[in-house]
Amino acid sequence: MPALTFARLAAMTGGVAVSGGEIVCNSIVIDNREARPGSVFFAIRGDKHDGHSFLAQALEVASGAVVSTVPEALPAGRGIVQVDDTTAALQRLAAAVRREFSFTLVGVTGSAGKTTTKEMIATLAESEKRAWKSWGNFNNHIGFPLCLANTPEGTDVVVSEMGMSAKGEIEFLAKLAHPNVGVYTTIRPVHLEFFESIDGIAAAKRELLENLAPGGTVVLNADDPKVMEIGRDFSGPRATYALAAPADYRATDIRERGLLGTAFRVEAEGSAHELELSMPGLHNLENLMAAIATARVLGVSWSGVARAVADVKPAYHRGIVIAWHGATIYDDTYNSNPWALARTFDLLATADCEGRRIAVVGDMLELGPDEKTFHFEAGRTMPKGIDIVVGVGRRSKFILDGARTAGFAPGSLFHFDDALAAARWLRKTIRPGDLVMLKASRGIGLDRAVAALEEA
Repeated sequence: MPALTFARLAAMTGGVAVSGGEIVCNSIVIDNREARPGSVFFAIRGDKHDGHSFLAQALEVASGAVVSTVPEALPAGRGIVQVDDTTAALQRLAAAVRREFSFTLVGVTGSAGKTTTKEMIATLAESEKRAWKSWGNFNNHIGFPLCLANTPEGTDVVVSEMGMSAKGEIEFLAKLAHPNVGVYTTIRPVHLEFFESIDGIAAAKRELLENLAPGGTVVLNADDPKVMEIGRDFSGPRATYALAAPADYRATDIRERGLLGTAFRVEAEGSAHELELSMPGLHNLENLMAAIATARVLGVSWSGVARAVADVKPAYHRGIVIAWHGATIYDDTYNSNPWALARTFDLLATADCEGRRIAVVGDMLELGPDEKTFHFEAGRTMPKGIDIVVGVGRRSKFILDGARTAGFAPGSLFHFDDALAAARWLRKTIRPGDLVMLKASRGIGLDRAVAALEEA
C-alpha cells in the first residue's frame, strides 16, 4: 500500500481522522496478530467475530486503526479513523487505490484452477514487471479489497482471484475495481447449493467480462464450451488458449512425464516455443496456458515467459509432491470438485509407480441436491489402475459405492469419518514405492492428514 497519513486514509475511506492525522501507515491488516509498526488495523465486524474486540491488542503494535466505534480512551501516538462501516471503508479504500495509482489489474475467475492460474500469471509477469498478487484464496468482498488496497506503490501488474458462491458477488468485485484483463479458467458444476444449474454458474461468471475497464481484454479457455459461450458476444480484445481446440495460444506435442511434469510446445503468433512445466497433470498445463496467454497480453516477451515457466511451482496444498519413507505423497487437499477429482484420478492412474496407487478422497462440498450422484459417478468412473480407495467424510461413502459398482474389490475400499483417523491408518499401510494421492474440499481437512504423515 502507498504510504498514507491517517488524514489521507480518512479521506479515501469516507471517514474522519479522530486522532493522529499526521501519522503515516503503509499496510493494512484485519487480523490483530498480523499487526506491525506502520500497519493500520481495520476492525471488521463479521458473522463470528468483531474486530473491535481485538483493537487494544492490535494497537500495541499497529500505527493505528479504522473503527466504527471509537475507544473511550484514545491511545497516544496512534492514528484513529472513524467510519460508519469498516468493511465498506475497506472497499472504498481499495477503489481509491485502484483509481489513483496506475497499474494493470488482472482478474481471474472460473470453477477450478483460479489460485494456480493466478500464481502462474504473477510468476510470468514478474519476469519483466513489478507484480503484486492476492494471497491465498482471498477473493471475496473482504479478501479482494484487502489485497488490492495493499498494492505497493510502483506496481505494474496486480493479479487477483475473483471468487463467488452466489450471483452478484463477482459483479460487486468487478465494479469495485474494473479489471483491465479478465481470465476464465473453466466452468464446472460447483456451488450448486446456490445455483440451479451450470448455466446459472456461467451467467454469474459473466459478470467479470461485463465489468472490465474500457478497452479491457478477456482471456478464454477455448476447450471449454461454457467459457466460450460467455465470451461469444464480447466485442473487445480477446485471447484464447487451449490444449485441443483451435486457439490463439495452443499447447501441442504434449509429453506427460508423470509426477515430473509435462513437456510441450506452444504454437502462437506464427511461432512455436518448446517449454517444460514441472507441475504434473494436464489440468496444470491448462492453467499454465491461461497464464501464458495472459502474460503475452501484458506484454511479457517470449524469453521472459520461458524463464518464468521454469520457476513455476504449485501453490499451497495444490499438487505438492512429497517424498515420504520411500513412498510418494501427492498433496492436492486444498479443494475439490467432480471435474478436478477426475483429472487427479487420471494423473494417479498414469504416473510412474513402483508400488500401489492409493487414492484418499474426501467429500466434495457445495454440490447441491445432486451431491450423492456426483460422488457416486466419481467412484463409478474411477480408473481401474488405482489399487486402494480411501474415503473420508460421510459423502465419500457414495464414491466407494460407485467404485464397488464399477468392480473394485471390497478389500480395496476403506472409509474413515475424519482426516486424522485416515492418517493413522495410512501411516501403518503405506509401503515404500506407493503413490498416495489426497484430495478433498477444504472443509474436510485432509491437509491435516498430510501434516500428520509429515510428522511421522
